[in-house]
Amino acid sequence: MKTELNISQLLDKYLEGKTHIEEEQILADYFNNNKVKPEWQVYKEMFTYFESTKAEESQQTFRPQNTSSYRSFYKYAAILIVCLAGAWFYNYQYNTKDLGTYDDPELALEETKRVFDLISTHINANTSEIQNLSTLEETKTKYIDNINP
Repeated sequence: MKTELNISQLLDKYLEGKTHIEEEQILADYFNNNKVKPEWQVYKEMFTYFESTKAEESQQTFRPQNTSSYRSFYKYAAILIVCLAGAWFYNYQYNTKDLGTYDDPELALEETKRVFDLISTHINANTSEIQNLSTLEETKTKYIDNINP
């Protein structure tokens, strides 16, 4: 009776996943060697199955797929892409077109004057709008600022 109580406690502990290897061995010995209650017959079958499969070996040999060739291919492909992108960027960065440098100082002065004239034309085109703003400011100070509450 004491062993059945002990086995009952160990079985509950086993089903909760809290047993140690020694306790599991006690359960395995009990279920493999003794007559068990009818309600524990399922556990007897389970433990005898575990014992019988311990000695079996797999009939198939496991060979992992050789993925190293794929990995090395992708590694070298990535390196090649990075090198090509770097070469393209270097070529794009340093092979720019002629930026308009002049060897003759007088020709450079004339070109600079022409560019400044073009800039001043665009700047002076918007001064009429600034004149309108000053007129608006004068009107505001004349009428709105003189209103006493």
